[in-house]
This record gives sequence, C-alpha cells and structure tokens, in this order.
Amino acid sequence: MEKQNDRVDRIIVNNVSKIFYVFMDKANSLKEKMLFWKRNKRETREVLKDINLTIKNGEAVALIGVNGSGKSTLLKLMTKIIYPTKGEIVTNGKLTSLLELGAGFHPDFSGRENIYFNASIFGLTKKQIDARLEEIIEFSELRDFIDNPV
Repeated sequence: MEKQNDRVDRIIVNNVSKIFYVFMDKANSLKEKMLFWKRNKRETREVLKDINLTIKNGEAVALIGVNGSGKSTLLKLMTKIIYPTKGEIVTNGKLTSLLELGAGFHPDFSGRENIYFNASIFGLTKKQIDARLEEIIEFSELRDFIDNPV
C-alpha cells in the first residue's frame, strides 16, 4: 500500500521564465568608452519562457535538449543557484545538485565510498545513508561495480 507522503509534489516549477542581460560594449579603449557611453546596448536573452513542471516523490526526470536550450539554467533555478526573472519554484525537501558529470566524485574511492562521502557532504548521517544505500546503488545501475574505484 502506498503511503500518503509517497506521491507528494517535491518540486513545483510554476510559470518560470529566465532572462539574462548581455551588455554589448564594443569600445576598445577608455577614450571610446567615454565618447560612446550612451551607445552601450543591453541585449536580453530569454533562456526559459513560461516553464511549468511538477516532480513527485520517487520520480526520475531527464532534461534533454540541444546545447543552449536551458537545461542547466533550469537545474540552477531549481537548486536556487540563480533565481527566476518571473514565476516561482517550490521545493519540498532537500535539493542538491551535481551539475557537471563527475563533479564531487573522488577517483580513488569506490562507488560505495563516494556515496558515503558525497551524502555526508550534503548533510546526511551514516544512519540516513545506510537506510537509502540500496536505493542509491540501484539508481546508479552500477551494482556489479559499486566496490571498484570510479
């Protein structure tokens, strides 16, 4: 039987947009900067527009898209590294990110040791890690290699 808390919304992205401002300063010298200071234009780049997403407890989600499509921007927004220009993101529970492949993994540690190492950095106790270890190993799909160095 499913617990009531099992299907709770963990991440809610509600009508989120993100605009970055790019300043187009073409001046090559201080003199040019002073002479043409009014010509410095600010371009806007709308990276995300009106994004809506709900992720429930236990769901696995993949963000797929070409370079520059906003995948990393959305992840940074969800982990509050940056903030949306418009809309809101609600997170229920603890949310951390490893945005680069291999980030935070110690190459001399085994997969199991890396699990304990990284989980402790994120504030989990040994008891909490022990309770979720099998789930983490299953999610990693590296069970046969979990005790080998990464």
